[in-house]
Amino acid sequence: MAISRREFLVSAAGAAAFAAGSGFAQQTTNSKSEVYTAKGSAAEVLPKIMEKMGGISRFVKEGSRVMIKPNMSFPNPPDWGTGTSPEAVYTLAKMCIEAGAKRVIVCDNTIRDPEHCREKTGIAAAIKDLKGSVLFIPKQESMYVHKSDSRAKELRETDVVKEVYLCDTLISLPAAKCHSAGGVSLNLKGLMGLVKDRGAYHREMDMHTAIAEQLYYIKPSLCIVDATRALLDNGPAGPGKVSELKTFVAGTDPVAVDSFAVTLAPWYGKTFEGKQVKHLKVAADLGFGNVESSLISEIAV
Repeated sequence: MAISRREFLVSAAGAAAFAAGSGFAQQTTNSKSEVYTAKGSAAEVLPKIMEKMGGISRFVKEGSRVMIKPNMSFPNPPDWGTGTSPEAVYTLAKMCIEAGAKRVIVCDNTIRDPEHCREKTGIAAAIKDLKGSVLFIPKQESMYVHKSDSRAKELRETDVVKEVYLCDTLISLPAAKCHSAGGVSLNLKGLMGLVKDRGAYHREMDMHTAIAEQLYYIKPSLCIVDATRALLDNGPAGPGKVSELKTFVAGTDPVAVDSFAVTLAPWYGKTFEGKQVKHLKVAADLGFGNVESSLISEIAV
């Protein structure tokens, strides 16, 4: 059951970051977004989800370059739930290569030491023998390109990983976890791992609006939330309470996928709807996707 606004605002400190309301015009589209859900291991269910969505070849073409954006910012083991599961990264990368991708770049600008993150998350080991795949942690100035967009109110300019614009397909593959500042960290929040200075969101901007406005610059073709494990408190770095959900949620609307994923578990001991997450509400109001449950159709695989 969704909690009242008063309960919501006085709940755990991290949960306060969910608060909705943005001042933008309401979304006007009535077109529904489809999200695809399945329970099981990555190897078992990701191929089934892709088949239901029209096949991986819908997103990955022969000879193409593909970027997969997981969470791997913290040097923690997979069972902490702070990063995307190595199994999910490996399975998706393998599917892309089998579909004909010439190169699969697994990319995240880690918050903590890159080498420790490579080792502890298990992602580097998972793909090391997968020919055609590479783990890329962009830390050099030359690896970024400066972008600006006059439509943005907060994120008017930013430096984005250059490789984002050199790839034919970007697949967002975040872990499902709570976040002390952003409420939850799913697809939209996870895109901060493709910009150079995420700290500017906290220092200089309304962070929730900036998170939403990333979609002016970074446009995933496919979004998949890895909710095999969900970090329910003390996010984003953990350790905290982890729930073994063994669930994946996929779609082409990042707002709808995140909005649905919010309902999979209680965060900070409370249940929420996607529209109560401020950056998701802002993104919907900007027209980037659907946040209202009435405009999201679940297709169970």
